This record gives sequence, structure tokens and C-alpha cells, in this order.
Amino acid sequence: MSVPSPADEHVRALMPDPDPEFAAAIVWARGDDLVLGHGGVTVLLDGPRRLTRLSALWRRAVEASELAPDDRARAWVSSTFADDSREPAVLRVPATWMRVSRDVQGRPQTESTRQAVTEAALAQAVAEDPRARLLRSAAPPLPDAQEHAWDDGQYARAVERILDLLDEDAATGLRKVVISRTETLATTARALWRAVDALRSEYPQTWVFAVGGLLGATPEMLATLRDGRVGSVVLAGSMGRGATPEADAAARERLATHERLADEHRWAARSVCDALADVVDLDEAHPEPSVLTLPNVHHLATSVTGRLTGGEGTVLDVVARMHPTAAVGGTPTDAAVEVIGRVEPVDRGRYAGPVGWLDQDGDGEIALALRCAQQVRAAEPDPDLSAVMRLHAGGGIVAGAVAEEEVAEIGAKFSPMRRALGLG
Repeated sequence: MSVPSPADEHVRALMPDPDPEFAAAIVWARGDDLVLGHGGVTVLLDGPRRLTRLSALWRRAVEASELAPDDRARAWVSSTFADDSREPAVLRVPATWMRVSRDVQGRPQTESTRQAVTEAALAQAVAEDPRARLLRSAAPPLPDAQEHAWDDGQYARAVERILDLLDEDAATGLRKVVISRTETLATTARALWRAVDALRSEYPQTWVFAVGGLLGATPEMLATLRDGRVGSVVLAGSMGRGATPEADAAARERLATHERLADEHRWAARSVCDALADVVDLDEAHPEPSVLTLPNVHHLATSVTGRLTGGEGTVLDVVARMHPTAAVGGTPTDAAVEVIGRVEPVDRGRYAGPVGWLDQDGDGEIALALRCAQQVRAAEPDPDLSAVMRLHAGGGIVAGAVAEEEVAEIGAKFSPMRRALGLG
């Protein structure tokens, strides 16, 4: 008889509360590894330079807590795509966190850790940043539902507008703009917990996360830091899986040899290497891509690694050098992000922003919040559907794109979250 993996565990049943609030939950999982955070407090932070300020705030809180050698501290971060977002960045500092795994015999085992950073130290650290505030609550306030989402026709017209801009701005070097679209759906609170289980089961190679009501499964690790070693995985350029093994192998080969997608990927990888060059001694200046295969898609992927120069800073400081990357903004990124701000009708909030964790040493894992949905506050709540989710999906628009094809492609990108929520 086969032994179930930790991905078969129902996450809601593992939470210490009998009726846990989803917006208060912390979930971080990949494959058989699952970490759940519980209780504690939340820091909200807005304004410019959010990542570097969150990093500095966390370091002040760790220092003020005067940790003993055996103490452990960890916080989870979910920041925004843009520093001018109306939504704040979220720093969740749980009272405890639990790692769930199985031993070599397949028996379930848990390891609980108590937070060593104190609330008083956090309050002191927050007081030094005029645009940060401490909530003595685990759940941050939910953002309002935004009712200005594109329909298919409006999205097609937006793609055509982007194509016009690419043509007009050819002399300035604008090559690609990654625009996003939203879809708002009502469901139940229990469906959010079931979605965590579904995402873990269907996408074991991704990082499944829930922080501050933002739920998703991302294949893209923006940066890791451990003992001075930095790692990043760049994903740009993709192709759907084939229906048969032969068709799938052909799709993988087409992706590996596709000139336009390879060029797009090189720009994205180069943007990450260039951003890190001043703070990381890279192992390779121009690493070569490979093909990463997920259950529904093949991606071109490049692994960027190196050593942090000087040994100072946290994983958030590394991410601050990179974000937003070409993969979620476009090329060149600054120009593309400016176009996004003009064209998109809905504030991205924490979609396509950094999400992950860091510890008392500043080490951690920060991914990009992709393939995700944000719990929002409905203007007129439905008593039978207690949770409202704003789904996000994005697509890169380059010269030669066809608006109708882009509409179909981005519509398909909502499917993983719809299925996970039991809505499609």
C-alpha cells in the first residue's frame, strides 16, 4: 500500500484553530515540505523603497530582541508589484510556525518553533519608519474589490494599444510589455483552504503560498539567500504541454529552439544578472537556459547563482535590486512599468510582487506572486458566499502579437486558480 505524502494532508485540519481565518494564515509549501504559521502580529508598510525598508525594519526588530544562540525568528513577506500601489506591503510575524513532513517510514511528524522576535521589539522598529504600522492582529485588512476589470473586448483593445506603443517607441527600445488582467469570483471560506490542498497536489514543483489573504502557486523563485550564497531562477518564454508524449516532446523541442522566445528569455535573464552584478559575485556572467516542465506548461529557465559580496544585507535587499524584473514588467523594465501604470485599470497590489520568508540572519526564500488570487472585501457581501477572490493573470506583449490570441491565452491562465477554488 502506498504511503500518502504530506501534500495529501488537509492544511486546514493542521491549523491549531478549529475555524481558522484564511487572511490570518501563513502557508509556505513545496512538494512534501509544508510550513504553517499561526497567530502573531502584522506590519503594514507603504511608500517608496518598500523592500529595503522592510529589510531594515526586520533587522532592527531582530537586534532589539537580543536573541540567544538557539533562538529562532522568521517573518513572511508579501510586498507589492509597485511602490506607488494603494495596497501596503505585508510583513507577517507569527507567534509560532510548524513544519510538517514525514520520516523515512512515511509516518507524519511535526516540528513547532516559537517566535523569538518580540512584539515590543517590532513596535520599536516600526516606530522608526513613519509609513509603517503595527497591527496587533494576525489578519491584515482585506483590500476593496475593484470593479474596473477588462472584459475580453477591452483586453483586446489594450493589447492593440500596447502594439501601437511598441511600434511608436521602437526608437527608444521598448520591446515587451507584460500586462495583466483580473477576474473577481465569489466562493466560500472553506474553498480557500481546499484550494491550498489542490494547488499542492496539482503543482508539487511550485511554491504554494498564502500570506495576508494572497493565495497562489508560483514556479518562479526570485531569490534565495543562505550562508552568503544567492540563487535566482528566471522564467520567461513558455509553451503549453502536448496532449500525447510525442506531442509533448515536440512542444518541448520547439520551445528550446524558438528564436523569438529565446531572445525574450535572454533579455529577462540579462536583466537579473545586470541587477545583481554590483552585490553578487556571479558564478557565471551569462548562464545558459534549460527547459523546466510543469504539469501544464514548459518554461525556459535560467539559474543564476553567486556569493553576496561583503556578506551584508538580507534576502530582501537582494530582491530590491531585481524587482520588478523583465519577466513581470517587460523590456526595458522601467519603460514597460511606466506603460503598465498608464494602461492597466486595476492596481496590481501584491500580484507579481515578492512573497516569501526571511529568518534572523536575513537568509530566506522570496518568490514572485504569480498564478495567484487575492482575497478582497466585497462591496455587497453574499451571505452564502463568504469569500471573494480577485484572480490575476499576465501575459507578455511583443511586436507581432495577435490580440485575439492574447485574449485566449490569458483566459487560459486563470484556469489553475479557478480549478483550485472549485469554480472551473
